[in-house]
Amino acid sequence: MEVEPRRADAGGSDSGGAEITRLCRTLVPLAAAGKHAEAASTYRWVTRASTGVPRRYGDHALRLEFCALTGNEHTGFDLLSLLDGVGDHADAIARMEFFASAALLTRRLIETGYGETRFVLNGPYDGLSLRLLHRRMRAAAFVEAEELDGEDQTDYLTEHVERKMTAKPVAEFVPLLPSALPRVPILPPPGLSAEELVVRAEIHNHRSEAEEARACLAAIGTVGDEIAPRLAELRAIFFQDGDTEERLRRAAAGFRRDGDETRFLLNQCWLGLWLVFDDQAETGVALTTVAAARLRAGADDHAACWGEYWLAHVLSGQGRTPEAYEVLRRGAERARETGDPLLHGTLLCLDASLRNGDGEDPAATLELARAATDAFIVGNVGEKAVEAVEQVRIAYERTGSLDELDVFVEHLLATLPVGGPERLRGHLRQLRALSLIGTGRFAEAVDDAYASLGVAASRGKDTAEQWYVLVTALHGAGRYDEVLDVAPRAIDLLTGLPDWGHRCRWMYADTYRALGESSRAFTEYAVLAEILEESGDTGHSYISVSMAAAEQLDLLGCGANAAGFYARAADAALAIGGGYVAATCRNAATLSQLRSGDLEAALTALDAAETAVHAVETETAPAREHLVAQLDHVAAHVLSAAGRVREAAHRALRAAETFHRIGEAESARDVDLLLEQILLGEQK
Repeated sequence: MEVEPRRADAGGSDSGGAEITRLCRTLVPLAAAGKHAEAASTYRWVTRASTGVPRRYGDHALRLEFCALTGNEHTGFDLLSLLDGVGDHADAIARMEFFASAALLTRRLIETGYGETRFVLNGPYDGLSLRLLHRRMRAAAFVEAEELDGEDQTDYLTEHVERKMTAKPVAEFVPLLPSALPRVPILPPPGLSAEELVVRAEIHNHRSEAEEARACLAAIGTVGDEIAPRLAELRAIFFQDGDTEERLRRAAAGFRRDGDETRFLLNQCWLGLWLVFDDQAETGVALTTVAAARLRAGADDHAACWGEYWLAHVLSGQGRTPEAYEVLRRGAERARETGDPLLHGTLLCLDASLRNGDGEDPAATLELARAATDAFIVGNVGEKAVEAVEQVRIAYERTGSLDELDVFVEHLLATLPVGGPERLRGHLRQLRALSLIGTGRFAEAVDDAYASLGVAASRGKDTAEQWYVLVTALHGAGRYDEVLDVAPRAIDLLTGLPDWGHRCRWMYADTYRALGESSRAFTEYAVLAEILEESGDTGHSYISVSMAAAEQLDLLGCGANAAGFYARAADAALAIGGGYVAATCRNAATLSQLRSGDLEAALTALDAAETAVHAVETETAPAREHLVAQLDHVAAHVLSAAGRVREAAHRALRAAETFHRIGEAESARDVDLLLEQILLGEQK
């Protein structure tokens, strides 16, 4: 349980902050009481409300604790980024709680097999393994607690953080989003011998299951000489650093010493690949070529095929793709004879990948990729099946046959066996969601987008694209509350991908607009406008976002500020030849100034609008007539407010006539009403 604040402001001095703190304190109790839906809903709400307030460390500590105790350790992992700065936070209680919760979370991650995962943060803890980070967090929590206890001569807080850091989960899994799934376990079964763990790690290696392989390796302690070389090689592969080459050579020496020629040659294949990408191309190519040739001449079909696989990698890396294709063809033929679908599919998939990358015949590439997909489905190899389907997708896109891709996806979804690779099923649903979004069927895409994200996240494979697709589907379907739950995460992941990132920020802002939360909508539009301006992108997107920000300011009664945004949009539009849009913005800016109560500013803005409208010559006649009528309507408002009734009435009458003539009946009615008010003296 959370310690009660010992300072008046520890829970937040503002009423909104106090409510966030109160709800954060209910998270673990709700989960413990089995009220999982309510706990998840509360977590989503406090996460949304906490966006942009990183220094509320007491609240963030409660969120960390909730994640650690409800099977959501990897969601909590993202909150550890707040560590950068917590040491300088003024509130010792908040510091202590955050460190203790971080220690709890990292302990749970270690217990579930992720102790060797590196923590990436531009701060004092960057690059630490989670195992080491846990020790740091535990020590920091005790330092804070003991110092506070020393002031009161008690052990109360020290005992509190100890209880907190050793707490047991209150729920196996609380799904925080629809279709969320518990994390797929990566720990090997208990009680396996070192040799059995090595064998499992080798299998995971071939299946592209890196985290599972690392978990097996982390569970191995001291080993005998007979498997030491295999363990050394695997650790060199999965924990690469400056001495990888040395460790691979040490493993090779062990294989030679034990007379294991096959493993020695496979080691040389991998070592050659490492040397090639370590700027020792000539040595690496020679090493792998010789080793693969010797394996090819041997009787071990599996080893020979893996030799061909590594040789193809080396050759393609040197631009020798025709040779690589021949190596892969030869290897695939031999692999087919072994009856091993994993091995066969691996060679076919690499062949398809190289051909897609080199722009080779897409029809032949498609055949290879589909055959690889079938092989991986038979072998129930989810990660590699996803790789193969991606090559299918690329090949179909290269041929322009997106309809055929849709048919392929639907067929696989319909025929994928029960118990088949769920990772593949999730990826196929992602592809179907993309297709549905592309045809405007957003509501239908939502379930697929959620399901795809759930499967991928349960394996730590969720991507920025999946989050973006989910936001797009939810926004298009009008499910705005859910957009607010997922868009911030998507925006974080889309850093460095400006096209998607800017679009996602726009959907986030537009969601607040649709929900009537003009203040938040303006803030998000303004942030996006600033990002676009700083990046030099002051084209159509910048203009639209600036206009949207201005509209929200108008709704908030901030007319003068709205006029400023309209003016910036007008300048940007004029710079790219968008005179019509610029004139529209000038008209809107004039009305905004009038709403602000600054008549002089409104009259000045009207002059600018007159100039902008009459400068437009390139538009069609109806478009120009609409623009002039719009200007007359605006002028009638401003001139009436200035007491220039005769001029105002003339402009209103002209606007009404134009709107009637061009068939804009609703606008005409608005101007008729304004004219009536002017003539009756009601419009000031």
